[in-house]
Amino acid sequence: MRPIPRYGGAILMAAFALFGNMPVSVSQQPTAQQSKTITVKGRIRDVKNLSLPGVTVMVKGTQKGTATDEKGNFTLTDVDPQATLVLQFIGYEQQEYPVNGKTTFDILLKETEQQLDEYVVTGYGTTKKVTKTGSVSTVKGSEIRQAPTVNVSNALVGRVSGLMAINNSGEPGYDGSRILIRGRSTFRNSDPLVVIDGIPRDGFQRLNPNDIENVSVLKDASAAIFGSRAANGVILITTKRGRTGKPLLSYSFNQGFTQATRLPEMADAPTYARIVNEINVNSGDQPKFTEEEIQKFADGSDPWRYPNTDWIDEVVKPLSSQSRHDLSLRGGSDKFVYFVSFGTLFQDGIFKNSATNYRQHQLRANLDANVNKYLTFRLDLAGRLEDRNFPPRSAGSIFRALLRGRPTEAARWPNGLPGPDIEYGDNPVVTSTNEIGYQRDKTYVINSNLGVMLYIPGVEGLFVDGNFALDQNFNFNKRFIKPWTLYTLQGFDANDQPQLEASQRGIASPELGRMVQPEPKRYHQCQDQLSALLWQTQCRRHSCNRTQ
Repeated sequence: MRPIPRYGGAILMAAFALFGNMPVSVSQQPTAQQSKTITVKGRIRDVKNLSLPGVTVMVKGTQKGTATDEKGNFTLTDVDPQATLVLQFIGYEQQEYPVNGKTTFDILLKETEQQLDEYVVTGYGTTKKVTKTGSVSTVKGSEIRQAPTVNVSNALVGRVSGLMAINNSGEPGYDGSRILIRGRSTFRNSDPLVVIDGIPRDGFQRLNPNDIENVSVLKDASAAIFGSRAANGVILITTKRGRTGKPLLSYSFNQGFTQATRLPEMADAPTYARIVNEINVNSGDQPKFTEEEIQKFADGSDPWRYPNTDWIDEVVKPLSSQSRHDLSLRGGSDKFVYFVSFGTLFQDGIFKNSATNYRQHQLRANLDANVNKYLTFRLDLAGRLEDRNFPPRSAGSIFRALLRGRPTEAARWPNGLPGPDIEYGDNPVVTSTNEIGYQRDKTYVINSNLGVMLYIPGVEGLFVDGNFALDQNFNFNKRFIKPWTLYTLQGFDANDQPQLEASQRGIASPELGRMVQPEPKRYHQCQDQLSALLWQTQCRRHSCNRTQ
């Protein structure tokens, strides 16, 4: 019998498979993709280096996933090297991590804004609002930014129970309020202690509101950790820090207007003339002004001889401007996060052609670096320039002259020249401007803070936190005053033209004075936390903090 050709056997088998319903067996070879899958392992922790159990870890676009164990560890098998891991946990931001062929991960989860709002800052760190027992009030930074003021102390008014603010001046650069918490103290000093990012500091009034994350006010024994300095309460200010994610560039502009709210309503020239006549008659003297002269004061027909001056209207303008520009950059990765901001503001005085104004420029950089899972560094640098400008005459002297000026005397003559002085050579139309000189007060403030946090290996939640701070202030004061010229009406010539006599007022010759603070204010602060061990353990429903 002749053998069946090889191709004939193949045809025969195909026929049986087609007509005889015979299965055809094909050997399966592993695909290239299946042979290259990897096993991914990792640990998930929070910013305090505590393990997070129960975090959902999914492979993006698939149903494959797992959850972390009680130590925050997870394992995923048969994962595509080019896949992306999606991490989800209640109270924390959802994050995505591309695998890129890596097999081990050490992941840091950040709390969401909503979760952060459930915590308040206290002297011992942070605690949940529902578990705190002390009297603590918290103000968000967003609320402070909404206040139409350039001073942080004024922005706290009405937002914290038990807090009183005493404002003695609205002058640009000196418009801060004195803060009292639950009334005055029986000690010499009633001011509360101000702590900025863990460091007791002065000058919180001039902080940039856009740099503030939140403000906590401790009003009872919860401030006892700060010692006797906290007898009048404590104001804890936390500035913004970086966040993991893409760089976020923010710009904001605020334009506002201010005006004097309580100015006396002064009598006009006709009213003043009648009152003077009444006083003279009651004293047995003759009236000083006739009815014809009073009528000329009223109708303004002869402003040279019979002016009708509103001194406040001549010097104080109805609206003054204030503006603020702020630019910030925020972002980072698991290893390094940053927050950098720059801001400038301008506040004008309420006088016309005012020599009074305030300018401020500030810069801040808050940097955090995770060297490894046990060591974290943070560096805070902040600086600002406070530029105050005034005339040589004080605001009190200017307002005193305004209130003593007679409406029957000219502040400015019809030709625009300044009128005579009211007393002591002062005419506020001139003394409120740079025509008599200037006074410049510049203050440079530098704040720095270097912090180190070391987590003790082998004991989860046990760490040492240390800070070193250095502050320097430089003050430069320059005062220049010169004689100024005022004009007095001496009569009229043959053509009935006014004759004005110029005369110098003030000092005899120009004077220049400078003052530089001989040594900048410096103080070094090393927090007691260098010798303090903070032990924090937590589980899903309970938390415990111990300070030793």
